[in-house]
Amino acid sequence: MRFHQAVFLLLFLTACWFGMLSIHELGHVLAAWSSGAAVERVVIFPISRTDTVNVEYPLFLYSAGAVFGSVFSVLLWLIAKGIRLKTAHLFRFFAGFCLIANGAYIGFDFSIVGPTDAGLLIEHGASRLTLVLFGVLCVSGGLFLWHGQSRNFLRKRR
Repeated sequence: MRFHQAVFLLLFLTACWFGMLSIHELGHVLAAWSSGAAVERVVIFPISRTDTVNVEYPLFLYSAGAVFGSVFSVLLWLIAKGIRLKTAHLFRFFAGFCLIANGAYIGFDFSIVGPTDAGLLIEHGASRLTLVLFGVLCVSGGLFLWHGQSRNFLRKRR
């Protein structure tokens, strides 16, 4: 791997991380606004969270981040692919990244600090099996989108 490819990959993965966090939290914000809850604060760095009050539909609110983050990222890729954008492969990688991150976060609850969306969903009556199935489907979909993509990132230039 050449130096410029390594730098690009590092920067792109960093952008994917913050993009995924932003879209995930946007899902919570949109769910809060649409259900009458108030958004007090959104934090993106270092670990993202959306603080809300007056939550009447907790299952909707706490699942919205992962669901929106997954669906929206795939829609972005499909649009990029549909209009034949030369950089559609970057959107495909990003969609896979978002699917894997959101799926692992909800399905396998890998969070280190504070109350997690998965924990809050279970606390409000969600089935652990449902969360694991969501995780398995998203992670599998993300790996499917990533399959064969190394040729787009590591090819040698003349």
